[in-house]
Amino acid sequence: MPSPRRSMLFVPGTRPDRFAKAEAAGADMVCVDLEDAVAPDLKDAAREDAVRWLAAGDATGPERVVRINGLGSLAGLKDLQAVAEACPRHGHVFLPKVESAGELAVADAVLAEAGSPAGLIALVESLEGLAQAEAIAAATPRLAALVFGAADFTAELGIEIAPEPLLHARARIVLAAARAGIAALDVPTLDVKNTEATGADAARARAMGFTGKAALHPAQIAPIHAAFTPSPAEVEKARRIVAAFEASETGLATLDGKLVERPVVRAAERVLEAARAAGP
Repeated sequence: MPSPRRSMLFVPGTRPDRFAKAEAAGADMVCVDLEDAVAPDLKDAAREDAVRWLAAGDATGPERVVRINGLGSLAGLKDLQAVAEACPRHGHVFLPKVESAGELAVADAVLAEAGSPAGLIALVESLEGLAQAEAIAAATPRLAALVFGAADFTAELGIEIAPEPLLHARARIVLAAARAGIAALDVPTLDVKNTEATGADAARARAMGFTGKAALHPAQIAPIHAAFTPSPAEVEKARRIVAAFEASETGLATLDGKLVERPVVRAAERVLEAARAAGP
């Protein structure tokens, strides 16, 4: 059964004392951040702790993720080399500021040479990255998810981080991820203690087609999971739709006076898949 990827909780790479606490917070993925959360003079020490943590991961608990620095920087190249040398058997390497499929191809080749099956996650947070979203999403089977980064993107455009101005960008990320068959995670809600805002943002993201959302604080996990986990009513309706279709001998069925066709059934099957992945 595939693991759910509804939430990804960030923790600074400079705080190894918080790694275990973050894993116990209930998120589907935990991301140790070596990029924005780490000052330049602390990156070497943080890298050692983060890579050791990633390499120690197994198939239990939340998926472990390390966000390295961009591959256009010396720090990023050192990060990727360190991960390759540690050869993690599980988890993911999270690449920031991805603007081409070639960046993922490089990371894929390095991990493959090292013999590591670790996955990749790509952060799309620039105008060029958005323009290349489809190519990035299809770059390698190792890619597990696209993540939308709003801060740098809005800075380039000179706009606010708000739903309406970012509608097109979010839609582009969702479509690229869906076409590639991978997860799409929305940007974190910055008002970390406002769980109502997080829940509203998560519900809006799910309605757009996102499969999950990043988090900056453990308090955000519950409202994110509530938004991205099918409700009992949704699950029951999906089961009835599938049962009605399977009982039909013509490929068409009706339920509650409405026609049930194959696309409707596929949508119901996706609800059931999401519910199974989320667990009890």
